[in-house]
Amino acid sequence: MKATIKKIFALLCTVALLPACTKDFADYNLNPDGVSTPQPAYLLSDALVRTSQADMEPRTNYCHAFMQYGYSDFWSGTKYALSDDIARRYWNNFYIPVLQNLEYVLPLLKADAGLVTTYAAARIWRVFIYQKLTDFYGDIPYSQAGKALANGIFTPAYDTQQMIYADLVSELRASIALIRANPSVAVQGDQFYGGSADQWRKLAASLLLRVGMRLIKVDPQQANALAKEAYTEGVMTSNMDMPVLKHNSSAPNGFAFNLNDQHFFLHQTLIDHMRASGDPRLNIYGAVYSKEAFLGGVVTSTDTSKFIGYSFKAAAPAPNTRVNYAMFQPKETVFFDFQYAEVEFLLAEAILRGFITGDASAHYQAGVTAHMQSLTLLPTAPNISNAQITAYLAKNPLINPANPTTEGSIERVNTEFWLAGFIFDADEAYANWRRTGYPKLTPNPNTITGPSDSHGVIPRKLPYPQQEFTLNSDNANRALAQYGGLNDFNPQARVWWDK
Repeated sequence: MKATIKKIFALLCTVALLPACTKDFADYNLNPDGVSTPQPAYLLSDALVRTSQADMEPRTNYCHAFMQYGYSDFWSGTKYALSDDIARRYWNNFYIPVLQNLEYVLPLLKADAGLVTTYAAARIWRVFIYQKLTDFYGDIPYSQAGKALANGIFTPAYDTQQMIYADLVSELRASIALIRANPSVAVQGDQFYGGSADQWRKLAASLLLRVGMRLIKVDPQQANALAKEAYTEGVMTSNMDMPVLKHNSSAPNGFAFNLNDQHFFLHQTLIDHMRASGDPRLNIYGAVYSKEAFLGGVVTSTDTSKFIGYSFKAAAPAPNTRVNYAMFQPKETVFFDFQYAEVEFLLAEAILRGFITGDASAHYQAGVTAHMQSLTLLPTAPNISNAQITAYLAKNPLINPANPTTEGSIERVNTEFWLAGFIFDADEAYANWRRTGYPKLTPNPNTITGPSDSHGVIPRKLPYPQQEFTLNSDNANRALAQYGGLNDFNPQARVWWDK
């Protein structure tokens, strides 16, 4: 898809330049201040920034709606309705420009021995992006993606998700090996760790853990092996290891644009759960506003006992609790690309499943603590005290008194994963819910008989962008055959690992 767009763009540029061609082309057309040779590290840096500067509409409209974090009157996801305008944005945002930059820069980095760890970091981030894409859409262009200029491939084949996952593992292993062999070589263009190759190694190991745990349904033995490998390699161990992008007004957080005109109410499912569990994050996530913040509304209450969220029940009172715009809408709001807390939750689950040894409760508590403490990075630096964290953990221990089984503990861990995924990681929470079934969510009952493209069932996969059936039709249709042959929310539209 993106390769075809590049070809069209190149042809248009050629036509546009024809009238300007003269014998003095160099004198008239060269920009004396322009950069004729791109700096590879800059392209990596740009890819990292653009990852969280992208349009976040798919994460709110679909993921926040599916996961019952929130509601907006124009979200198609609440009614499980198809929208190509929303579905295609995730695809477009990541293939161009993030992967476009990475695919272009990787050969340049590989050829420069002085940029060996930068090469490893670019490969790691490429894994990060491709996993998100394949987890959203299933089979996608992968091995032939980005090969238009070098190989003339303008209609890239779709690789199976199983093949993509196998290669993601290989890429992470190779990147970790490169960093281990060159530990003192700084990563250039690093927006996260100040050039620390070792922290990129921890990120790669954490991604390996995430990849492995995705496979619990489809290949539990491989899940077991990869969890062990990642844990042995050394995953993130504190919030300092998180890849956090510090945005500013020149490169704003993607939610700054997204929330600028969204009527984003919290969902009653989220409010009820957080209020019942005594969760101190509730008045950080939401607040009662006089009207939409972007229309001049102001906070009138942060008293969670007065919070009313959106409900699927027609007779329920009107919602009054909106997303906390002061925390999440400013252009300068940092973006948590991969939260350390989620690593701890994955480790706790891996122990509960017998994949690794250790204290599952300690990892569970570390995850909850890490997430609550990480929120101080948000605007206004909201603080959850140690006493509040201790009280919350005492009320919500790993072993759930209402279900004191291993499965009950796995549910508790992944419900906390869901709570930690609010705003930044709604797409990851959506993938984790499909992987584990937790939290237990009751689908919108109004979709059973009402207008919907997924009657009474939360969708499991996003449809392909319609543009693919124009620009890359043979490959897109071949891939679609794996999902019921229909580009919609039909029952067979589930990604490979979501059995």
